[in-house]
Amino acid sequence: MIDKSNQNITLRVCLEDVGTHNKAVLDFFFAKLGQHTFSRVDTQEEANVLIIDYDYPPARHRYEEEYQQWNKPTIVLSISPVELEGVVWLSKPLTSRALLDAAGDVQSELVAGSSDKPESRKAPADAAEAQALHQRAKAEETAQREALLQRPEIKPAAAAVPNIPLVPALTESVDQSVEDKKPAEQSEQSEQSEQSEQSEQSEQSEQSTAAAAPPIAQVVLTDEELEARWQQLCGTQQDIDPKADLSEIQAEDGFFLSSLKDAVRLARQCQQGVLLNFPDTRIYVLPEIHRVFCAIPTHSPEFIDFIKSCSAADGGKMHILSTKEIHELNDMIAQQTSALYDLESFVWTSSLLSAEGKLSRALDPSKPVDLRHWPSLTRLERFPHVMPVAALWSADSLSAFDVARSLNIPQRYVFSFYNAASALGLIEQDSDKLIKKQSTSRTTEAPRGLFSRLLKRLIGG
Repeated sequence: MIDKSNQNITLRVCLEDVGTHNKAVLDFFFAKLGQHTFSRVDTQEEANVLIIDYDYPPARHRYEEEYQQWNKPTIVLSISPVELEGVVWLSKPLTSRALLDAAGDVQSELVAGSSDKPESRKAPADAAEAQALHQRAKAEETAQREALLQRPEIKPAAAAVPNIPLVPALTESVDQSVEDKKPAEQSEQSEQSEQSEQSEQSEQSEQSTAAAAPPIAQVVLTDEELEARWQQLCGTQQDIDPKADLSEIQAEDGFFLSSLKDAVRLARQCQQGVLLNFPDTRIYVLPEIHRVFCAIPTHSPEFIDFIKSCSAADGGKMHILSTKEIHELNDMIAQQTSALYDLESFVWTSSLLSAEGKLSRALDPSKPVDLRHWPSLTRLERFPHVMPVAALWSADSLSAFDVARSLNIPQRYVFSFYNAASALGLIEQDSDKLIKKQSTSRTTEAPRGLFSRLLKRLIGG
């Protein structure tokens, strides 16, 4: 409970170290019951209380390496108990009563810290110095973290390539720019500053090593290698007459693809990690960071064999990750960063490899459909004619046969796009929701300016 004598103490908090789902819960709480107790600020430096999502690896790492030395009261959100000095643990899922009780504990700690500790003036000075160091290194750390956690670009690769890391090559340039800035900063920093900077540099070095190992090589694929990869993605199915039997170009979704779609749907609904368990490997779907962890490289023959050989008899059971499994996954990610894939990219590639140019039976190639919005082709694996297909389908409601005929391209490339886009939820099949996008004549629809209208009246039109 909140002591009435402490109610005049406002808790300034920053939510940059809280996961997406819990951030939404806290935002709602701050706008209602907590509006007189909490105040949101933009950075942790401005906050007088830290809120840390301990189940979110980057936030936990920043707290243990940086924030802990600031000696600020801390509220830790975690599924499992956390026993640390000066920390108030809140169990997930969060409740309003637990948040109010935690606020009361923190307010009491702030009052006790300001009145009972004679050395309390020295601690803020040390904390301010550490915060200043953190602020200078924050831009560099953010660039490193974004290179690791944000959606990376997936470049087409041949099947012979064992595994191409999904972290962009700009990581090396970020490291270089960081090194260029170090000499100028070292001359202005005290001995304590240098020690703090060395710890930051070692942290960045570890992240860079994890992100860039093995080194990213510029792979130049031959025409034969590209053709082989495109056959893996889109198959070799020949065109058929739209009036012919569609059974030749349609097939049921494979067991792996169906299981993957179900796992993604469950993960997004509950906003928690989901494990898809197979005898040969485990697939982790992580919606909060928009990633999938799969130890089998998606460009390897083993991944294709795994997709084709999956069956209900082999398992494919899924469940929400437990606390123990979350910790195990964190260790695996640290050891094998290249196995972390963008979620949409993983579903896109899995759909292509599973279908091999054929359509799901739920998709009718003769029925006009809409493309709800463009797929992010900068991070999805491409194949021939993917851009023209996306452009034409986004302009008008057309059937797959119409798209292939309009572009004069093999039907298998249109079917492949249709399948993969449908797996990502980009296809609108409801005829009541289809939007007819018709081009209008510029001469009849263009708005007229004031001068044009006056001239028309003078002429007598």
